[in-house]
Amino acid sequence: MKLFQRLFRVGFSLSIAFIVSFPSAVIYFDYSGYKHNIDRLMLVAVPTLAIGFLLFEIFPKFWAWIVQRKPGILLTFGLFALIAAIETVLPVGTSRVYYLGAFAFALALFTLMLPAAPSLERLSPTHSVWHYLLGFLFSLSVTYGMVGFFSGTLDGRFHIITFSMAISLPVSIFGYYLVRRAAHSLKDGFLSNGLNILLALTLPAFAAVIFYISARFPAMFQAGYFQIPGEWIDLYLSSSVVGGAWGILLLEQIETRGMYRAFRKTKIFSFIKENLPGIYAGAMIFLVNLILARTFNHPTFSLNSIVFEADAGPWFAILGLPEGFNVNRAVHPLVLLTLRPFVSLIRLFVAEKWFLAPMIAIAVMSGSATLMAWIFVKRAAQKDTYAFLFAALLGTTASHLLFGSLTETYVFGMASLIFFFLLIQADEKRFSVLVPAGLLVFGITVTNIAQSMIGLFFKKFGFWRLVRYGIILLATGITLTAFVSVLYPGNQSFFYVPQDILFEARFSQPVAGNPIEKMVNRARVVGRTVFLYGMLAPTPIEDFTGKQTGTPLIDFKTYDYKDRIVAWYQGLANIPLAFWLILLAVSLVFFLKNTRTEDTPLLLGLLGSIAFNFFLHMNYGTELFLYTPYFTFLVVFFVAVSLKELAEKRWFQIVLAAFLLMTMANNARFIFIILRGLSPYFGG
Repeated sequence: MKLFQRLFRVGFSLSIAFIVSFPSAVIYFDYSGYKHNIDRLMLVAVPTLAIGFLLFEIFPKFWAWIVQRKPGILLTFGLFALIAAIETVLPVGTSRVYYLGAFAFALALFTLMLPAAPSLERLSPTHSVWHYLLGFLFSLSVTYGMVGFFSGTLDGRFHIITFSMAISLPVSIFGYYLVRRAAHSLKDGFLSNGLNILLALTLPAFAAVIFYISARFPAMFQAGYFQIPGEWIDLYLSSSVVGGAWGILLLEQIETRGMYRAFRKTKIFSFIKENLPGIYAGAMIFLVNLILARTFNHPTFSLNSIVFEADAGPWFAILGLPEGFNVNRAVHPLVLLTLRPFVSLIRLFVAEKWFLAPMIAIAVMSGSATLMAWIFVKRAAQKDTYAFLFAALLGTTASHLLFGSLTETYVFGMASLIFFFLLIQADEKRFSVLVPAGLLVFGITVTNIAQSMIGLFFKKFGFWRLVRYGIILLATGITLTAFVSVLYPGNQSFFYVPQDILFEARFSQPVAGNPIEKMVNRARVVGRTVFLYGMLAPTPIEDFTGKQTGTPLIDFKTYDYKDRIVAWYQGLANIPLAFWLILLAVSLVFFLKNTRTEDTPLLLGLLGSIAFNFFLHMNYGTELFLYTPYFTFLVVFFVAVSLKELAEKRWFQIVLAAFLLMTMANNARFIFIILRGLSPYFGG
């Protein structure tokens, strides 16, 4: 009997060793390159004997350990290992030996996954294996996208393996908790409402549509920007499978050591739990804008003053270039102290691919603004579906889609303003909070601080307290601007020096002294931009100019002052336009009807800020669509807060959902038109 067991051990060990050694010799060790049979024999036999000996030695302990494991778990691990091996080895196979190689590779992966088996056995009575499995599949997609996006920054096999495992392991755990939360939500939470499920599905569908639209213009965007190169698929898949299995080990430690229970008691957990739909919406809008940012922004082609006069080219360099670039715009005094360090922090993770950093930064700001919109509307209405609808609406506005993707200051300014209005909504009065928040707003664009001051004024901040706040803010802003100029000599002009600030006069369009007809026409242009264009894009005017390159170049506008051509809505675009006009009108009626509610100061602050932007752009700006990020959110917030009485009405939620879908369709077409116009120049 002992002899039989020993012979079985020998046979088993040598068989496994041969299965590993022979295909490895053929696939990796240039077996056919050796001419002499003795060399080929040694290439296979020596590793076979070495591996066989090691297997023979550990066989008793390994067998005793393996028979204690649950067959179902071993089968699951084996299945994943086999699938990963087949996807890794067989696509490059040139002979039948590769089938044996796939089996050998599956054995290797299975062996690496085995340490997680006992942990899974201990967790399975109290934790759903299916939840973790779905979380792991979620991690595969996330890891794939991240490895693909950062593929240009990863150098060599070790980086791919490390990066894939470093992403798949924690994301598998995060995915487990996310799936578990979703399962609970389907029973008695946000997802128990069928409309919410539909809304949640529309955002990834919209991201897919934007990806498809972008991919239609390969000169600007290629699917490979988010795909893993073919030669790395094997490393990604095998590393992710092992990382996902090892995540079970970490999950057990998190659960048994009480780390998750402790985390549940923190404010961070409470914030995540209360705002998970908003976080999801923000993540989806981040993805949408990251796709568009990768499409619009290229270091070899400057989108300067041709897309609604956006200075995307210079700001791409200012924010991203490692050696820096001159700002010299007095109205942006602190961007080198606020925005550039933020982008530089991201640049640490993208190696020499510096141009990815500003793309990621603006997409992060866009997603954050969507999350903050959710928080703002939820605070006001206390209804999740209603808040999700308006967060998604803001994230898919024409203004948000375009300027949340172009490397400009506008998305940063919008995010800082929304954050400040969140503070106003929360009735924040502490200077220690308001001064830094105000400096962020002021430092990005000086005129935006007026909106913050207006919001504070109507929130009964107190006149003299507001004056003191303004003086502190101005004095600190002047000091920091001087400090920036010391840090970056010659890169930043001064908003308090007349010569520097008068540079902005070139963009002014004063209406004082003009004929009434011209003033009325300007008011119409401003009104359309403030209340309509930012939400629903019209069909843009496609003009051509040779002012930059000496050859015709596309120039997108919403109003041509020379020919007095107005961008307007065509065909089916009039349907969402009618919806939006009705929403605006009804929200104004509700506001006038409820002028003595707790929301009145906040609504007056929003209206006052809208009025400020209207007056400002009656006198400043040529292509006004450029400034829509600074006031579109105000209009959206005003509508949301004014109509919150209808937040619980099922019919109104359905109306808003229908309007959201129409908004997505209209603004996706807007993006398509812009990409179609720009693509020929990228191709050149």
